[in-house]
Amino acid sequence: MASSSVTPERVFVGPGLSPFKRIVTILGVIGIFALILWIAVYQHASRADASVYGSTIAAVLFLGGFIWYLSIIAPVPFTITLTSHGVLKKDKRGAMIDLPWEDVTRIREEFFKNGKRIGITLYRTVTTPDQKAKAWAVYRDEVDDIDALAEALQQIRPANVAWESERVHD
Repeated sequence: MASSSVTPERVFVGPGLSPFKRIVTILGVIGIFALILWIAVYQHASRADASVYGSTIAAVLFLGGFIWYLSIIAPVPFTITLTSHGVLKKDKRGAMIDLPWEDVTRIREEFFKNGKRIGITLYRTVTTPDQKAKAWAVYRDEVDDIDALAEALQQIRPANVAWESERVHD
């Protein structure tokens, strides 16, 4: 189906990390930090030597590294905008993938055995050596309505963009 120049713009939202998960994670990290301090105070009362200070510093550094790791892997809120000219994925950190329909080669959707949609992946024409064919992928728990996104992509995509459906996780 060919896209029309009067196709309305559609925006789909990926909310990122839910407030509940964020609060539970923060409370868990605070609890672990409190446990580290409690162990340090208890050990310091029974024996005040360098190993107490060293192990406390090591535990705090390990916890700091874990917090840094969590900040890297935390889902970032994003939007996917579909227009008659192309697809734009933009996240809160400023990363942007703007693909005109001429650069999109295929769209792949994946389903569970029961027919529930898992994810959608957009592939593009590789134009530079450091670029990958897979432009982006979104999964069921990352976007508010993945079924509406798939339906909108099917309706707006040009005829030369291949659509693939695959059942995975048999």
